[in-house]
Amino acid sequence: MTTPTPRAQHPYFMYDAIVGQPDAIRSVISNQKGRCAEVAEVLSRKRRIYLVGIGTSWHAALVGASIIDAGPEAFACNSFEFCVSPPHVTPDDAVIVISHRGTKRSSYDALDVANSLGAYTVAVTSTDPGPRILVADDGIRTVDQEKSAAFTISYTTALTVLALLNLGMARRLDDPANGLDAFPQQIADILSNEDRVRQVVAENQGRRRFISAGWGANRANAYEVALKIKETSRADCEGFQSEQLLHGPFCSLDAECLLTLIAPTGEDRGRSADLANAARELGAPVWALTNRVDTALADAGAVTFPLPDCPAYLMPIASVVPLQLFTYHLALARGTHPDLFQQDDPLQAAARTHYDL
Repeated sequence: MTTPTPRAQHPYFMYDAIVGQPDAIRSVISNQKGRCAEVAEVLSRKRRIYLVGIGTSWHAALVGASIIDAGPEAFACNSFEFCVSPPHVTPDDAVIVISHRGTKRSSYDALDVANSLGAYTVAVTSTDPGPRILVADDGIRTVDQEKSAAFTISYTTALTVLALLNLGMARRLDDPANGLDAFPQQIADILSNEDRVRQVVAENQGRRRFISAGWGANRANAYEVALKIKETSRADCEGFQSEQLLHGPFCSLDAECLLTLIAPTGEDRGRSADLANAARELGAPVWALTNRVDTALADAGAVTFPLPDCPAYLMPIASVVPLQLFTYHLALARGTHPDLFQQDDPLQAAARTHYDL
């Protein structure tokens, strides 16, 4: 295994954020565990929990709704939709707004709506957020505002907070078997396999299209890697829930597509292997992120990347890290800037004058 490439060879903030995640996750676990216990105590007494976000933060909300199983029923809401058509929120409910910087209009508008409806509100955001996000009843801080628009470390640390909240509601934050102590090192081990990711990029950088698929909480990471590739490389890509991919979208696959499968241990009805075998018939290469002990994916011709053995509520954090590395190296290989949200493109910059975020 290798260590992450020295900073001098990667003059981009996105890379700094990706390789800084083990320490950041360790810091959030250490510094925010007590705060999460206090918030979890309030959450556990609520009727429902609504997790609200936009962009990557919406993907975090989707993960949260999947992994929160120790307290009230949890639902994910897109921030914009929450504002224009709010669910039936009451003072008996909680609304968790997730925002990288605490500055996006839809995020603080959603918080205003939740406050106006009397809900208990929580903001999961950066250590130095915009002022309007501070009106939440409680706040949990992750990392400093990211300098790259790709939002990687703030995504994984937000997911860490959501896992801590779930453990808090289960009264397991201090349980030695909760997986937290070993987890930062498991993320470091993933990063030590960076060369394996770079090899996949080298073999597939010229593909016409990139398609990703996952199920459960990892469905959100299939969406997330597609979003990151668009932001950093402008490449044609889509993310799907695994079964949904087979119900029509699979017809668009061909040998010019790279199919990425997020397939950790769990009951997926054999669909990950089905997808890999079906892709092989089309000549489409498959990259699979997995910690399964069986060889079904490799037997189907997939190139596999090892995921750690960690609890299900931590797996979405682990599985997104190699996808972030892939996104970063794909941008370099395709000659695009990974930090700038394509604002170095004059046409994109001109288009940006017609909307705000």
